[in-house]
Amino acid sequence: MGLSGLLAASGAAVTAAKPAERFSFVALGCMPYGKENYTAYERLLKEINRHGPAFTVHCGDTKSGSEPPTEAFMKQVHGWFDALAGALIYTPGDNEWTDVHRTNNGREDPLVWLAKVRTEYFSTERSLGRAPLPLVTQRREKGFEKFVENARWTRGGVVFATVHVVGSNNNRLKADDRERNGPARDSAMAEFRERDAANIAWVRGAFAEARATQAPGVALFFQAEVFDAAEKDGKESGFTAWLAAVEQEAKRFDKPVWLVHADDHRYRLEPKVRFPSGEKYDNVTRLGVFGAGDIHAVLVTVDPGSKAVFLAGPLLVPGNPLPVLPRSKKEAGKK
Repeated sequence: MGLSGLLAASGAAVTAAKPAERFSFVALGCMPYGKENYTAYERLLKEINRHGPAFTVHCGDTKSGSEPPTEAFMKQVHGWFDALAGALIYTPGDNEWTDVHRTNNGREDPLVWLAKVRTEYFSTERSLGRAPLPLVTQRREKGFEKFVENARWTRGGVVFATVHVVGSNNNRLKADDRERNGPARDSAMAEFRERDAANIAWVRGAFAEARATQAPGVALFFQAEVFDAAEKDGKESGFTAWLAAVEQEAKRFDKPVWLVHADDHRYRLEPKVRFPSGEKYDNVTRLGVFGAGDIHAVLVTVDPGSKAVFLAGPLLVPGNPLPVLPRSKKEAGKK
């Protein structure tokens, strides 16, 4: 007698598992970038509210790399995030802290501003927005307690995670860097090494959860454009070890994996990602979001019961100038 027959004979009800329902999320990043874009950005937030996604992810860089940081602006950004009717999950960008050592940023201490970012946006294990989601964060992991910004959550069985991987080579200084020296240089490299180890552990943990729960897919959100940068910087790349971990885990998982990032201000949807190792993976897709210059977002439909799991397209905002497609890296403007 088969399993269904045994259950029927025992009086137990036999019901088919209900497939998880479709839902959507919105991804954006590298905005608003200056007062001239505030109106368009607020219009975008209202459009997101109109669509009512399950959650929204801001992939970092709330200001440009040439704007000095201020606590007042951080509060304004926090207010914008909380203007969303749903949940807003945020992962920091390099402009918020890594690059504030620049002369045009007032030669500030990056670690001071990293601490401010963590205090302002990551004081609790829940998202921002008016309907916050509970999150699991890396503060729970021994040895990685300070990385409160790395978060994980699930919806429809799909595993989602933010990872604090940022532009400007992930804060890994290169040999020809002359902007920092002495103690400042040592401090930057120590920060990079510690966060890189934390990020690798966080990615491995996300995939471990996905395997344990038989998740239909995984999506990682981070700020940096890692693939072109890794190729350009070669042995000095700050993304090498982290990308190798992502590649290893995605290969082992062998189900849809989406890598969602900001940084280069270009909408790009690239399936079958090729990693720096030279290997190409049919199950890995890279999604780059719009940035300053194109104040729009990306809407992703998630169907946990489908083979592809994820389907993305532009979320264009009525009243904002239409985006340039395709936008070259040179056209993308200041980062």
